[in-house]
Amino acid sequence: MRLTPSWLCATPSEPSEDGPDDAEAETVSGVTIYRDPSTNLSNADSATEFVPDSNTELLSVLDGMETPVTVDEVADELIHPARPSVETWAAVHEQLHQYRLPELDATGHVEFDAEQGIVERRTVRSDAANRNGSSRLGLRRLVRLAGLTALVTSGLAVALLAVVLLV
Repeated sequence: MRLTPSWLCATPSEPSEDGPDDAEAETVSGVTIYRDPSTNLSNADSATEFVPDSNTELLSVLDGMETPVTVDEVADELIHPARPSVETWAAVHEQLHQYRLPELDATGHVEFDAEQGIVERRTVRSDAANRNGSSRLGLRRLVRLAGLTALVTSGLAVALLAVVLLV
């Protein structure tokens, strides 16, 4: 996981287009973050503005992405095209990582690896396979059912033949 917004691409040696000359630069892990000194960090944009209220809306966003994706990429997708403060991006990331994606994983809509920060959308086909145990198990049940049907049919045929021969 990169744990930074995708639009923060500057290095300490090359200033970003977004970094005004009078801004204070802060370097963290090789990334230069520019902050306008007049900006009050306590008034950072709210993450709730970007994170969908319903699971259906969040799943719709994931459906539009080619999964597997990282939590960072989901946060970028939800925020795009806005460029809020880094603190807001981090709050969106935290909402996804700590609450929303684990909730979707628990309900079986996604597979979420919290350690690696990777989320994969489960398809309708895999959802159905999970309800049946697995697609292989479903095939085994079908073969057993066919075998049982053949056995019952042959047993009935033998019984019918015995009745005909006795009459």
